Amino acid sequence: MTKKIKILGNVSIAMGIIAGILCITPRGLFFAIPLGFLGMICSGIYVYIDTKNELNKKNITPGIIGMALNSLPVLFILSFLIINYLRK
Repeated sequence: MTKKIKILGNVSIAMGIIAGILCITPRGLFFAIPLGFLGMICSGIYVYIDTKNELNKKNITPGIIGMALNSLPVLFILSFLIINYLRK
């Protein structure tokens, strides 16, 4: 069980890093959003299993890091929309 959850945590972090890198270009953003969504699902499953079974005693787990990284595409779009709204 612990090997599976470690793999799930690493997958969620890897998806978050790839989604963050894809955010840099406008065309990559179309791939970053679905990838970030899948990464958020993996991170949510990790956090659920970790909390349910109390596997990690640390405050910052790979699931939380994955959630932060996988939210980058959405945060990038929101910041872009706010900046364009304020320029008017």
